[in-house]
Amino acid sequence: MIDGIKTYDLKVNPDHLERNPYLVESWNTTVHNADAIIRHELAEYFGLKFQLKHGKVRLQGSLHKYRNAGRHNYDDFTAVDVVEVVRELSEQFEIDTATTLLNNVEFGVNVVLPFGVSLVLDNLITYKGTPFLKVIDDGMSYYQSVKSHFIIKIYDKGKQFNLPDNVLRFEIKVIKMQYLKTKNVPLRYLSDLLNMAIYEPLGNILTEVYEGILFGDNTLDEKRLTAKELETYLRGSNPKTWEVSNAQHSEWKKLQRLESSFKDILERHRTGVNFRSVVSELIRAKSLELSTFYQVEESVLKLENVHFLPTENQDEKTQNVHYLHFSYSVNSGQTDSSITTFSTPVIKPKIKLCSGCGKPIERDRKYHSIECEQRRIERNVRSNTQHNFRKRYFNNLDKIKNMPPTLFGAIEPPKLTEQQNEWINKELKKNYRKNQI
Repeated sequence: MIDGIKTYDLKVNPDHLERNPYLVESWNTTVHNADAIIRHELAEYFGLKFQLKHGKVRLQGSLHKYRNAGRHNYDDFTAVDVVEVVRELSEQFEIDTATTLLNNVEFGVNVVLPFGVSLVLDNLITYKGTPFLKVIDDGMSYYQSVKSHFIIKIYDKGKQFNLPDNVLRFEIKVIKMQYLKTKNVPLRYLSDLLNMAIYEPLGNILTEVYEGILFGDNTLDEKRLTAKELETYLRGSNPKTWEVSNAQHSEWKKLQRLESSFKDILERHRTGVNFRSVVSELIRAKSLELSTFYQVEESVLKLENVHFLPTENQDEKTQNVHYLHFSYSVNSGQTDSSITTFSTPVIKPKIKLCSGCGKPIERDRKYHSIECEQRRIERNVRSNTQHNFRKRYFNNLDKIKNMPPTLFGAIEPPKLTEQQNEWINKELKKNYRKNQI
């Protein structure tokens, strides 16, 4: 979840840092004034920049990229990953993390969307009166809304790294650390990143800020709107409408009424998926996932010499195909497995069902309607949230238990919500039944 950090006064011994074996061959010295011999030294190491200036050391860069040897930051970077990186940096460069003040910090999530990222980016309007502007920096484009204490950044991470998935990056760059204090997040020193209690609140901030963004919907059919609705829609879609500073109370009330009417029009006349709510749920789920259970090691179940039942694409002339057959006895609780041989399987034509409502549809279609597609996407989001949570929980309990204590004591599995307990108990019961078979 944590990505970039910046500190203007890294608490290290500058002389020791210059001779540090990890940096000794990386220093680049420039002389700005030959008479005074003012030297600015810079060393880059796996996505981090160390700068010696006036007897102090500045450090900035991505902890996430550092974990990946400076190559990328598009995968998951969990709270436990952050703890490991901060500990490693502290040991390698002799950093006093407890007295190193952070001046900036970036935190965010990468979420995989079930639709194109452009659907989100193209409909950005404003965040509480501040419009989103497109920025192109070093060949990379992103959208940002700049507030006095933080900057919202949102962009296509998949496009940045040529990934096969639709990966949206949503992050907040805190430029005044006072902002986190107002949110009751105790993050001020580098050592505070070792405190596991800060990560769930950071995730809540991400969701809260995203929910405050005003989106339009360029898929809406303007011809279906009345003249009054069209006027409201066009006004609401214009970022300049919301650029009001030092407005009187009556003006704010008018804007609130306009926003309510604008959102109502989008809801009633939407022709596509409700991308705003889908992305909100994905951000909420990913934030919780990264702040709670960590470092998934993918396990792949390999089935060898096992054939599943025939599908409509399977060769009907297949001879002597073996299938694994299971039978379950309710009374005895016993399960018998046997190999049954089917000769020349008989394939019956299958009726195609809508992936959203489950009713029969024509074979060249996937859904009955846009509403069915939206229900399917939202159902997948809920299902994936539950599946990913359980997977991370069981795969990472041992890692959390085996980690050494931090400044804030031993790392313990966090308390689960009622919903999370229900998911875990469901999985435990499922595994228990498997073991009984």
